[in-house]
Amino acid sequence: MKLLQRYIFTQALSPAVLSLSALALLAVLTQSLQTLDLIVENRQSATTFFYITILALPQLIGIIMPFAVFMAAIYALNRMTNDSELIVAKATGVSPWAIATPVLRLGVYALVLHMIINLLLQPLSFREMRSEILKVKTDIASQMVQAGHFVTPAPDLTVYVREILPEGELIDVLIHDGRDPETKSTHTAKTGRLIKAESSTSLMLYNGSVQTPLDNGGLDVIDFETYQLDLSDVVALDNVLRLKSSDKFLHELLRPDPRDYITPKSRKVMAAEGHARIATPLWNIALVLIALAFILRGQHSKLGNSRKIAVCAVTGFTIRLTGFALASSAESDAALNAVQYALPLLVILLCIAYILNRKRIRFGRKKRENSYRKAKVIIDMSS
Repeated sequence: MKLLQRYIFTQALSPAVLSLSALALLAVLTQSLQTLDLIVENRQSATTFFYITILALPQLIGIIMPFAVFMAAIYALNRMTNDSELIVAKATGVSPWAIATPVLRLGVYALVLHMIINLLLQPLSFREMRSEILKVKTDIASQMVQAGHFVTPAPDLTVYVREILPEGELIDVLIHDGRDPETKSTHTAKTGRLIKAESSTSLMLYNGSVQTPLDNGGLDVIDFETYQLDLSDVVALDNVLRLKSSDKFLHELLRPDPRDYITPKSRKVMAAEGHARIATPLWNIALVLIALAFILRGQHSKLGNSRKIAVCAVTGFTIRLTGFALASSAESDAALNAVQYALPLLVILLCIAYILNRKRIRFGRKKRENSYRKAKVIIDMSS
């Protein structure tokens, strides 16, 4: 018995890993399209792009894991049914529950992993991702200068830099500053460097000159070794890290800090997110049990199980999408938080009760009985 259960578990584990990998790759590609606009707009490196994309992976895995386990259970059970392996096992006296136990164990392992992702890995990765995105958006160099191009970060302010070295040094800087009509000036320098402090942002220029037009049509030229150009009014970036509900840990969602300003609406949103973190792992077991109820206890057909599998897949995906709708609706109605637990638990109880029962689902039984009656009538009339 243990050898059979180990074999069934192995047959379900392999497609589960493959399904999760394929769905995760598809989800990462979808997420990367959103990150690409941010990276291109702020002229960041490919390393930053891949790093931000990977940080979104834990949440994506948490979303697709129940579907991956569900599809793996359907595939493994259907393959073993078509190869008559489950039929032989039942004929030798193996109970349906003994066959279901290895597949159900896979759902329990997925539940534990899903819980770890929801309660630990997702908030950790999302906090880091939010911090990295803030760095990208507040990168002064990407906002102010671009090598070989004239950049206008603000009206009447034009900046040109021939080259930007890896350590951040600017080579051959040209700045036309006309923000104040009475003191228009043009700055040129051999080198420069952007300097950011807590309360100010400035551009430090080295070895250059300032050309200021005079009222008589002349030009006032002043050479300098160092010159500081204040840009605080230009680079007015919000550098405060603000966490969303998806970035917070469970205790921060269910018991927010009273010192934080939280509106009643945001409190409902955080509560819905916190309860969803706990409730969604239950879907790993619920969907596995749906597959077991349809395929393991369903009627066997020599012509194949395509219809039964289709009904099983539609049922599983519909119920899971209902769970997503409940989690979204709970953000506005706190009473639905309890339903987030009740729906998967109800599915689990109903499926277990059916698997342990002797009755089976019969697809197309009524249609075949009608065909038999018509054939019998025709035979009787002919005779």
